[in-house]
Amino acid sequence: MFAVIGIIALNAAGEHLPALKMAEQTLARNRNGLLAFTIPVVALGFTLFMVGILIMLYEKGTPMSHTEVEEQHRATQNMRAAPYLARWSAYRIYGKTKGRQFHEELAFRDFKLAWQSGAWCRDAIWRTRFTVFGGALMAIFGGLATAAVFSRIALSLMFAAFLIYSAVRLIWALWRA
Repeated sequence: MFAVIGIIALNAAGEHLPALKMAEQTLARNRNGLLAFTIPVVALGFTLFMVGILIMLYEKGTPMSHTEVEEQHRATQNMRAAPYLARWSAYRIYGKTKGRQFHEELAFRDFKLAWQSGAWCRDAIWRTRFTVFGGALMAIFGGLATAAVFSRIALSLMFAAFLIYSAVRLIWALWRA
């Protein structure tokens, strides 16, 4: 609620404060140059993330049974459904099915130790994990930066603040891990 009020206030102030008006004009003048940087970062990050996930799925994945494929299809179809409807739904797939699955949980401490020990250079699985993590970070931060470039000054400042906050929290979490 406070964020909405803050955005409305900042948007109204942007119309009357010369500094915010000048910042919006500067952003508008340099929009193409900024987008030439942010959009490739998003594309590269998403590509690295997806390629890393596919590599891990190929190397560590296990085949799924026909029932597991149907259950996965049911779960993805019911993501927006109310929980009481999702429990009773059923999706049947007739014919052959194929699927692979893998599951992995890692703490920031594991990434920190792998970085400090140099395992990310020697071990292929750690290189893949760092590729997935780095690609996800590039896609998320690049997407927020792209949104900040496209938006009006009030939203741009909010996206920039969220970027800074996210970076500080991530660095803090890695520091304390």
